[in-house]
Amino acid sequence: MTANRLLALVGTSTMMLEILLARQLGKILGSALDGVALAVTVALAGFAIGQIFSASVKERRSVPATWCRIALLGCVAAVVWVGYLLPMLIEGFELVSTTLGKIVVSLPLLCASIPLGAAVTTAFRTHSSEVLHRSSSGVAAIDLGSALGAIVTPVLLLPLLGVHGTLVMSLLLLGLASLPSEPVTPTESELIREDRRVSKRATLMATWVGCISLALQLGWVRVLGEVLGSSLLVFGISTGVSLLGAAAGALLMPEMRKKFGEARFLRVAWSSWLISQGLSLLLISWSPYFYLAAIRWVGENQGVTLVVIKSLLLMGILGLPSFCCGLILPSLMVSHGQVGRLDRGAGYLQGFNLLGSMIGASMAAFWIIPQYGPLWLFGACGFATLVGGLPMLRSGHGGAASSYLCGALLLASASQFWDASLLGAGVFQWSRSEIIEGTALSAWKNREILTSVQGRLGTVQIERDLLQNTSYLRVGGRIEGSVAIDSSAPSMADLPTEVLLGLLPSWVGPGQGDLFIVGLGGGTTVASAASTWTGKIVVSEIEPAVKDVLLSSAGEVAFPIEHWALRGKNSPSIRIQDARALLARDPRLWNAIVIQPSEPWLPWSAPLFAPDFHRLLSRRITADGVVIQWLQLYRIGIQEFAGILSSFRKALGPVQIWRPPGTGEVILVAGNPTSTATRDVSEAIDEVWQRVGSSVAFPQQPWLDDRAVEYWLTQAGGGDLPHLRERLEHRLPLLGESGVDHSRTLLQMLEEARQAILERLNK
Repeated sequence: MTANRLLALVGTSTMMLEILLARQLGKILGSALDGVALAVTVALAGFAIGQIFSASVKERRSVPATWCRIALLGCVAAVVWVGYLLPMLIEGFELVSTTLGKIVVSLPLLCASIPLGAAVTTAFRTHSSEVLHRSSSGVAAIDLGSALGAIVTPVLLLPLLGVHGTLVMSLLLLGLASLPSEPVTPTESELIREDRRVSKRATLMATWVGCISLALQLGWVRVLGEVLGSSLLVFGISTGVSLLGAAAGALLMPEMRKKFGEARFLRVAWSSWLISQGLSLLLISWSPYFYLAAIRWVGENQGVTLVVIKSLLLMGILGLPSFCCGLILPSLMVSHGQVGRLDRGAGYLQGFNLLGSMIGASMAAFWIIPQYGPLWLFGACGFATLVGGLPMLRSGHGGAASSYLCGALLLASASQFWDASLLGAGVFQWSRSEIIEGTALSAWKNREILTSVQGRLGTVQIERDLLQNTSYLRVGGRIEGSVAIDSSAPSMADLPTEVLLGLLPSWVGPGQGDLFIVGLGGGTTVASAASTWTGKIVVSEIEPAVKDVLLSSAGEVAFPIEHWALRGKNSPSIRIQDARALLARDPRLWNAIVIQPSEPWLPWSAPLFAPDFHRLLSRRITADGVVIQWLQLYRIGIQEFAGILSSFRKALGPVQIWRPPGTGEVILVAGNPTSTATRDVSEAIDEVWQRVGSSVAFPQQPWLDDRAVEYWLTQAGGGDLPHLRERLEHRLPLLGESGVDHSRTLLQMLEEARQAILERLNK
């Protein structure tokens, strides 16, 4: 097997395994950045250690295939640990809630990542005559393989094969890389070069490039996710485009190096990288307008056209900077390979490049973006690029200085078009009919932006629309809460569902004891529950900025009831943690559990609708307790709805479906709900329900009982759907992009099932 083919296989299988392990760790450590990201960082650190260690030792007998065999065994051990042993040990293990604990339980990932890094380094062992070709094609091969894994895994493999099928596929690819290959025998001249060290300047430059490039990529994905809609599809395409751009740069490096000359090439690549960052920032600043124009162009029936347009926009923003960045590292490897061993240079330079990437991503995620916002990140990366290129000006001429100046000016001018409020306004969620009519943008501009805060996971923004008499809370561009400005006037507020969600624990549940609410949202559900529930209320929220915004002066103006419900003496306890990880770790039982995230097509919400989570809920609810889950219908398929309903019912028992008045969404209730046939609405519930409007009656009975639910599931084929979570994460975003809306059909089918059961009872 050739070295390039081995590198491509290693890149593909590594990316696939990284995605699978990250998804599994999300259930255990939490999906927030300090959970999965920390564990993935440990794995990447192991990869870098393997590369650097393999480049440091003098013994050169091992071949890449040998390291791949060791990595294959390590991957099996890591999968067994993360997939089977750790979930059994996690319950009651409070150490996992700390940073040290998350690092400790992630250490077994090193069993796989260290030998994988060593395999990559040894694959660059070659004769001196092939240094240029191997540096170029080798880097391109591993980037192309990684890009293939990043795109194909979420788009095809997970929806079709599921987790286990995708895991088997990744291990098979790594097994192919383990097949014997012919070792490279060094020539006499190469033996003389064996102990030549990699220059400190080249090592520092590789680290600098890694730090800037991954920080930029994190910023791009963050902003574009809020403009185009955050989904695994967007993330996968973004990662793939970045890797494809880097691969293209590596492949064209030899020709460009020959054209410009060795000394001038690096200056050209570095200055082009700075200029491309300015162009990328300009495209990002205008991306909301590009997206709105694309919607108007394709019309109501988008099909796959909108996905293609999004992909092209991602290529324009991420592709060119990644291409320019991809020119630099293989060129540094060539420079060392001309005077020393290429595998040593590859190991050190790629290893330190990866360490720099981890530093850049950590600084961007945990410090720069939450504290200062993405624009500061792009500016800091541009400044760092400029500083990193200054030493090259000593041996350059006026043209190089002009190029750096052009890049700096382009960055500065592009930042003038930056509109943080519009970028965080979630244009992907705006009414498509209004966008096509050309009224959506002007309607948004009439809104008052009370606050816009950069959180750890997304922009948290409060908008107030006087014409619609509604205040909105957005998180990552999506509306998470809305209330009326004037409660006596008509409003677009989504109050019926949010209020009912908070009242049901006291209406159909025990009304007292311990209540657990997943997601703070706009605070309306929590405030409604706090007014009627007797006992302790605990809220789990993964974005700390949501709490901060609701407790701010802007939150008091736009969400006054929610503000004071969270600030009062008997206010609920808010835990900034992922709910799945908290419930898996904490063995306590709850009298009622409310799941507020309602969109199963979002990457952070989809696991809450999957069988694993429903089974976890069944272990955390008391005998007389209830589980209540909100479910949106406008971007869900009939099969997926049946799958969620069946999973919920199998894990938690008989199910009721409640339909909030005047809405096209449903609330699922399971467990041991209290019969409400002869109950009178209490004064506290009636008082809270008045927020919805005096003309809207409180729905005292479920829309469908379990008999109607069972009848509907029978008509829908039983609801058993393999790979449910994967279908939610990867199929539903495509369904939404195509503009297909099955909500009316679903509601009509449910109503027909209800009528059929009523007719049976009346006979």
